[in-house]
Amino acid sequence: MSEQKPIQFLDKNDLECAICLERFTEPKTLECLHSYCLHCLKSLIKTSGKIKCPKCCTQYDISEQDLENVSINKMLSDQVKNVEKIETEKPSTCTSCDSEPEHYCPECQIYQCGQCIQQHKIIPVLKDHSLYTLDKNNLPNKCKIHGSCMLEFYCRSCSKSGCKKCEHVLRCYQNRHNVIPFKIAVDEFNQNVTEVIKNGEEIKEKLKRMLFTITKERSEMESELKLCRTAIELQEENIIKKVQEETRALMRDFEKIYKENIQVVDERVQKIESKLIQVNAMPLINAMMNKPEERETLKSHEAKVKAVREEVAKRNFNESIFKGIVIPSFIPSKNLDNVINLEGIGKIVECVYEVAKGERRITVTEGQTFSVNVFSSLVGNETSLLSATLINESGEESATEVKHQGSGEYKIIGRCQKEGDCKMMITARGKEIKGSPVYVIVETFGLVNTIDNIEQLKVHNKNQNVNDIIVDKDGHSIISSFSKDVLKFNQECSFIGRIEMPDNVQVVRIHQISDGHMVYSDALNKTVVMCDDKFKQICTFGKQTLQIPQGLTVNKETRTMYVADWTCCCVFKFNVDNGEHLGKIGSPGSKEGEMNRPDGLALTNEGNLIVADNGNDRIQMFDANDKFMRILVGSGKEDGYVNGPHYTAIDSEENILVSSNHKLQLFDKNGIFIKRIDNGGLDMPYGIAIISNQPRRVAVANWKSNNVKIYTY
Repeated sequence: MSEQKPIQFLDKNDLECAICLERFTEPKTLECLHSYCLHCLKSLIKTSGKIKCPKCCTQYDISEQDLENVSINKMLSDQVKNVEKIETEKPSTCTSCDSEPEHYCPECQIYQCGQCIQQHKIIPVLKDHSLYTLDKNNLPNKCKIHGSCMLEFYCRSCSKSGCKKCEHVLRCYQNRHNVIPFKIAVDEFNQNVTEVIKNGEEIKEKLKRMLFTITKERSEMESELKLCRTAIELQEENIIKKVQEETRALMRDFEKIYKENIQVVDERVQKIESKLIQVNAMPLINAMMNKPEERETLKSHEAKVKAVREEVAKRNFNESIFKGIVIPSFIPSKNLDNVINLEGIGKIVECVYEVAKGERRITVTEGQTFSVNVFSSLVGNETSLLSATLINESGEESATEVKHQGSGEYKIIGRCQKEGDCKMMITARGKEIKGSPVYVIVETFGLVNTIDNIEQLKVHNKNQNVNDIIVDKDGHSIISSFSKDVLKFNQECSFIGRIEMPDNVQVVRIHQISDGHMVYSDALNKTVVMCDDKFKQICTFGKQTLQIPQGLTVNKETRTMYVADWTCCCVFKFNVDNGEHLGKIGSPGSKEGEMNRPDGLALTNEGNLIVADNGNDRIQMFDANDKFMRILVGSGKEDGYVNGPHYTAIDSEENILVSSNHKLQLFDKNGIFIKRIDNGGLDMPYGIAIISNQPRRVAVANWKSNNVKIYTY
């Protein structure tokens, strides 16, 4: 151990470790009473496996754990801290004069130079005070060239410090370098050091957390691997058990057949042996030779031999004794070999659940039910292993539903009730799956964007306003307005260009068919035109039948096209493949099933036709056989009713959107009012296009204002 000297007798060597030659850190004292830094002793153990005291050469066979149990030399550690504090707080000048301080009095708590300390020593009251001689080498604020001068300047351009006597400081000023006071430079540098230390500590904590997480996950992984190994062994035991059970069953059947066959053979042998016993009386008969008085006995033997001879004569001794007995044989199962060769006793799969890549960040609206698809390499139904929780910005959790879709596919259904960001945490066996969490952005309801300046973008029939809108496969909005000008806009509602159309057409309504083709109603030629996705005409429908064709829709299953005729007050039907006229639905009038200026059309998933009966202020429904079912929405100006309905559309949740004079409303598939979408921002809306399902977003052709409004609903 380093000697515990009074502070006035200490020099820097007393506080230095003999191994690293630096001041002690966590000093530990060995049994030989010599002290060293803890990290230095650990280095000796790692290097040579044991400790040999550098001062007295005593050897110690101890481990790092044993070393940790050795208490720190508190007195020595306190002396180091005390000295460091004294030197750190040392002023630039003596307490009594302007000279450099050389000594420190802990009792008076003053720093004094060599001359002033002599006065301190001769004063009777102070002469016995313990004094500490300062380390002159630990003077960072002293100029290295002019030792007695304090550093006062620092050049940022040259990264050099200097005192008033330093010539390079003068040159720095002459060269207009960035020279600042040394104290400011020290403060700035110390701030940087503090920041580096802080960042280092933060990184250290992060690395510790990462290490903890990795260690934890490794432990969990090893547990999973252990379970997997156990499952394989159990599978092996089960298979062996089943094979043994099958073997025992086969052996039981075999033993039964064996016993039955052996019993038959034994019976046959017994019969032969009994006959053999009877004919074994020949020696007795030989003994009767020359004894006529044994005639009666001879007749008895003769009768027995005759009976045996007759019975033996009936049998064919060339026949096998096993005739009529079925000998069992074993046929190994070929299916067992096939199963083992094809599937083995199972397979190892790596994990297994993953969120669909396009669904790891989704956008929905408040209260909207949405779904996230999860795929697994396991084809069975493992719904019980999957769970998911929705967490909003406030930390509130809500439950979800997991549905198995078959073939390793799952659908997780949730609903976010508040605007803001949510996270869906998806786990399997308690561990997050790949792609989790799913980030869910929840938008509020209302107007999102507006497409204006439609009149300026048109060349023909500028006095005709926007009438219809569809969204093509690329997400572009295509707008028609009673002219040959069909305008295209991108997803940001910026104008892209005009679609080239024939000169003699007036496009009213457009409908996109699932095969990529389109149909549009042409008011000028009183027909419906089928075209490709570039609007190049393929064929026409309804010449000399249609008067003012309006809304269009096509049943992709039956290939039936429905066309609402404003003048004929009915809905015509055509075969979309060959143009055949298939009849009509409805007739002029106001009774149920009759129509007055029918406009927009839509088809439900069941094939029922929804008609916007504009002149009768109602929405009607007809079944797949063209029979009237019921009035879905009745007449009225208040919300939940319609006045002059123009268009209908059905979204992915089978809700029905209806545009009527001054409003856009949402109903469920049974016609029950849900909400008003526009909040008073529309003026005679016509065509409707569902832009997206997540979030629920719709575009509506706002006829009177001659623009297109886009809403989240």
